[in-house]
Amino acid sequence: MYAKNLAFLLHEALVRPDPLSETLERFERLRGYGLLPRGRENAAVRLSDMQIASAVLGFAPTAIGFAGYAALCLGNLRAVVGPDASFRKTATLQETIATILGDDDACRSVVAITLTIDRTDHGDDFHARAILQEDGRRVKVSYVDKMATRLIAGAGDDYDHDRIHAPSARQLTLGPEFFFKLRRDVVIMRELDLPFKTDWTEYETEEEKDAFHRSLGARPSSSFLNLPVDTAVAWPRDPTLVDFAGYKLVLFPRTPDNSHSISIDLTKARMNHEQARTLLNRFLSLLAWCQDQHAILGSGWSGNPVPVPVRKAEKGGTVAGQWVFDRSLPEDEEVLQRLAYYREGLNAREAGLVSYQVLSFFKVFEQRVKSVGRTPNPTKLWIRDNFEAATSALQSAELERFHEARGDTEVHHYIFGNCRVATAHASEQFPSDADASVEIQRLYSAAGIVRALARYYLKTVYSLSDSYFSD
Repeated sequence: MYAKNLAFLLHEALVRPDPLSETLERFERLRGYGLLPRGRENAAVRLSDMQIASAVLGFAPTAIGFAGYAALCLGNLRAVVGPDASFRKTATLQETIATILGDDDACRSVVAITLTIDRTDHGDDFHARAILQEDGRRVKVSYVDKMATRLIAGAGDDYDHDRIHAPSARQLTLGPEFFFKLRRDVVIMRELDLPFKTDWTEYETEEEKDAFHRSLGARPSSSFLNLPVDTAVAWPRDPTLVDFAGYKLVLFPRTPDNSHSISIDLTKARMNHEQARTLLNRFLSLLAWCQDQHAILGSGWSGNPVPVPVRKAEKGGTVAGQWVFDRSLPEDEEVLQRLAYYREGLNAREAGLVSYQVLSFFKVFEQRVKSVGRTPNPTKLWIRDNFEAATSALQSAELERFHEARGDTEVHHYIFGNCRVATAHASEQFPSDADASVEIQRLYSAAGIVRALARYYLKTVYSLSDSYFSD
């Protein structure tokens, strides 16, 4: 089974009558993420079951440009129940699909596999669910991000397999007939073992791209981290390889479809994500200082064998069919001030300024009375007494990241000292380096918690409604 043959099969099964050119573009994106063989010299490489599984996952998003990214994220999802209790002891969704395609009995066990892309304010989240027939009984296996598996591993029947984790989601459900037909075609082609045939024209553009990527430092072993940048500093008009502190950075310019972005080869740099983000923040801090302009490093991904630009993120917001607003202006000055702090926190979140985000949300519920003598700080007491109720609606993964970051420090001491004090005025006791990736991640793990506390405070202390047409 060659990639070219697979493209025709999946196009017929999943997206016909859409143009074949769109399916070929999906495969181009998959090659860009190293999920399929790249280049003319690998055109005749026969695909493994794992590669075929990645190609299938690349059809989950409706946006063709996200095929590679979605396939990578979906393929790395872990079974909630853990590998020992998952289908044929497969650890990831990619392994599960590869196992199904590689065995007749496994293929016959499929009832349905649903791939889900949750649409959230901060990007897309990926989930999946497999319904399988094993030993005469129907079994559900859900797949979630590897960061969440340890929170819910062993949940078994208690896990809600049907839950949508966002207000809306895109789903692709693959039934047993899809897997029967695909496995049959794969087996036939492997048995026939036909020689590879092509006119090579489809690889001419790819070879030009390979030469371009090599000029930007891409090597066979490369694994690039790609991050968007929101900035007003002078930026190169063409993709540019930059030397900085002994490392090679790739800068991509803003276009109608892409944002400014920056990439670094983690393999060549011998860095992990945190170290690389810290280096890139140092680079942007110097640029910002030189031109006295803002430079904000956003969130991206890693794993590409070549550096790639980052598409512009869609801004949040909705348009109502019938817009109704009937709210009166609060008369309490404190309410107005705390609402202003809350909006300031949201603005800081949008701009990627996590330290200001934490501090602004904190000021919403900060008690404006001083503790007397050795009496406990009133803000700390309020956090301690209301933390559980305020954060009850948050996802377990978000709470787990927060608790892991605080360690043995009590919640109210951690939020007041390590979050509020560290961001307001860092000291030897509470250090905070705004360029250090580990510190940024620590504050991000607290930002959602502090926001939940702020929202709970306004709703409970001031009975403030969040309706457009009711005080």
